[in-house]
Amino acid sequence: MTRLYLVRHGAVQAEGIFYGHLDVQLSAEGVAQLGRTAAALAALELAAVYCSDLARAAHSARLLAEPHGLQPVEDPAFREMNLGVLEGLGHEEARRSHPALAVKRYEDMWSFRFPGGENLQDIADRARPALADLLARHSEPHEAVALVAHNSVNRVLLGDALGLPLDRVFGFAQDFGCVNVVDYGGRTRVRLLNWTPGPLDPP
Repeated sequence: MTRLYLVRHGAVQAEGIFYGHLDVQLSAEGVAQLGRTAAALAALELAAVYCSDLARAAHSARLLAEPHGLQPVEDPAFREMNLGVLEGLGHEEARRSHPALAVKRYEDMWSFRFPGGENLQDIADRARPALADLLARHSEPHEAVALVAHNSVNRVLLGDALGLPLDRVFGFAQDFGCVNVVDYGGRTRVRLLNWTPGPLDPP
């Protein structure tokens, strides 16, 4: 059995814009969120910490890895969804420039691909093999690893673990800084879903 601690990065400095592949930074609240998550997981024995190579995930992973004396391993296969022509646009600007696209809901992305961007199937096609490789590298009994990724990536991987099709993966939350726990090996089991350590939660 390999236990995966699947974490979403913290809140970012990108309010009001589309920022899928845009390399935005963590906000002060995002740093605080990951500080709480790191403290909550500090007592674990982690063999490795992996992350997307986007700055918000990499920074979050460094905060998570620090108590364990680990250096995160970055993998672009775990990047957030590319939003194509909307990348970097403010919501108002997007509505003016691409009115038909700007009204699309994030939940439509299992079937709809923004021009120049991706949809959930594209995420699945790159993230699933990367996760399989990660798990193969950590197949010792009771080994635990962490992966810091993004909203859409987490949903695809958790949906697979729960046996959900891609059009159902918006049926649960993935808050900034949240922790999910999945056991792989024989039978896949989701042990924890969207747990966010609060300021008063014990480590």
